[in-house]
Amino acid sequence: MIKLKGKSSFILLLIACNYCISQEYSMFDGYFFSPFLVNPAVTGAEAYPVADISVRQQWLGFPDAPATYQLSGNYRIGTYNFYDPKGFVNKGPLKLKDRTGIGAAVCRDINGPSNYTGGLISYAYHFPVGYQTNLSFGMAVVGSYYGFNSSLLKPDQPYDAYLLDNNDDKFGINFNIGGYLYSSLYFIGISADKILPDISQVNENPSFNPSYFIIAGYKLMAENSSFNIEPSIAVKKIRQESLSVDIHTKFYIKRVNWIAITYETSGNLSFQFGLRLYRKIYAGYNYGYTMSEISRYNYGSHEIHLGINLGLISVEGIRQIARQAVKK
Repeated sequence: MIKLKGKSSFILLLIACNYCISQEYSMFDGYFFSPFLVNPAVTGAEAYPVADISVRQQWLGFPDAPATYQLSGNYRIGTYNFYDPKGFVNKGPLKLKDRTGIGAAVCRDINGPSNYTGGLISYAYHFPVGYQTNLSFGMAVVGSYYGFNSSLLKPDQPYDAYLLDNNDDKFGINFNIGGYLYSSLYFIGISADKILPDISQVNENPSFNPSYFIIAGYKLMAENSSFNIEPSIAVKKIRQESLSVDIHTKFYIKRVNWIAITYETSGNLSFQFGLRLYRKIYAGYNYGYTMSEISRYNYGSHEIHLGINLGLISVEGIRQIARQAVKK
C-alpha cells in the first residue's frame, strides 16, 4: 500500500477522485472559446475561419497538477464573400452553397502518471429555416488514447497490485452528435458526446455513459453602442457526474473585445476575456476558481488562448454576415 501523510495525502486523494473528471473535461472546458468541441453542429456556424491554440494549468502551485494543451479550428466551406477584395479569401473555386462546416481539434492532457491524447474531426450541415435563422446538424469522430506511466509512482511496497495492474494503454473511437438553431440574436444547441460505450481511464471496462449538453444564449446588441451583453446558460451532464448548470454572461467592449464571468453549480467560478491584439489575431484568458477544500492549497486554474479569426471585424459585422447567409 502507499503511505500518504498530512496535507499531501488529502490533495493526492482529491486528484485521484477527480482523475476521470479532469480527463473528460479536457476537450470540454474551452467550449466558450470553441463551442464546436462539445456540439459538432456549431462547426462553421460563425461563417469564417477560426483557429485557436490553448494551454491550461489546473491547481497552480501544486506539483504534478493536471495540464492540458489544445489546438482547434473550424470554418465554413465556400463562405468567402464575407471578406473584402483585399482579404485574399473572398474569391475561390470551392463553392458548396455555404452549407458545409468542417473542424478539427487535438488535445493532450497530463495528470501525474495518467495522460490522455485525443482528437476529433467534425462536420456540420447548415440551412436556413426562417428569416435570419439557420439550423444545423453535425457529427464528430473522436479518437482517444489513454496512457498510464507507472514509473512515476513510488509505492511503499515494490509491487502494489492495485496501482500497477490493468494499467495498459488503451485507444478508442467514438462519436459526438448535435443540433444547433441560431440567428444573429440568439442560439440554442443540444448535443451528446461519446454516444458509444467508452472508458475514461485505462483500468476500467467500457460502459455507456455519454455526456449531454444544452447551451442557449441571447445577444443584447444596442444600435450605435460600443457595449453589448450576451447572457447564456449551459446544462451539462458529464458521464457519471451529477447534472450541473453554467450561468455565463459576456460583455462586449467596442464590439470585438469582451470580458465574461461564469458560475457553475458544481462549485466553480471563472473569469474570461478575449482581446484583439492585431488585425485578425486575438488572445484569450480564463481563470477558474474552485469553491471547495482543494482551493486552500493552490492558486486556481489558468488557461491562455491565442488564435486567428479571419472574420474578426465586429459584432455588427458578424450580424451582417448571418443576414447574408440566410438570404442565400
